[in-house]
Amino acid sequence: MKINIVFIKSRDGFGKKEQERIRKIIKNTANHAAKVLNLKKNYIINFTIYLFKSRFTSGVTNSNDWIHLNVSKRFKENNLKGIVYHEMHHLGRDYTILGKKKFSLLDTLFTEGLAVVFEMEQVPNYMPWYSKYTSSSIKKWLPQVKEEKWDVDFSYDEWFFGAKGKPLRLGYKIGTYLVQQIKKHHPTLTAEKLIKRNVRELQRLSKVKL
Repeated sequence: MKINIVFIKSRDGFGKKEQERIRKIIKNTANHAAKVLNLKKNYIINFTIYLFKSRFTSGVTNSNDWIHLNVSKRFKENNLKGIVYHEMHHLGRDYTILGKKKFSLLDTLFTEGLAVVFEMEQVPNYMPWYSKYTSSSIKKWLPQVKEEKWDVDFSYDEWFFGAKGKPLRLGYKIGTYLVQQIKKHHPTLTAEKLIKRNVRELQRLSKVKL
């Protein structure tokens, strides 16, 4: 697999030492993820990196050969590794922003949940803040998931960015819960093994009534 890493120039960019450290983490993590997920060896992935003034590093899988990362100036190695694993899982599931395929709310919840769980499976003792949920919150929002589950025109901002009264990163938390329910009933099924399962199979395996 070939990995290209491009740092987007900005006024407060990363220094050479920071860039080399980031390059090393991304390459090692992406190569390991590709091996675990059995991605094609001739795969080409372009990573664009932007210094983001935030506590946390984040990412987005734009296409099958392009992942963009917003890296915090004070990034923590496990956070960066986790995000790379997360986005690489999206590649394996063909879940991209610029792709032609449309995803329903339920498919998106499971896909994001699988990526979050993959982070935790691959980075020891690491739990992303957006994976933490309470049973009361899940109970409150599952009825609305049931109402909108097959909607492909759902509001991503509402479910994942906290718009219109929904909690911040709610979709990631619900997705994590759904995948953890699968693992509860089927302990041998990892995010790696579930990567190609369709949404109806995932729902059945979770035993969550939606």
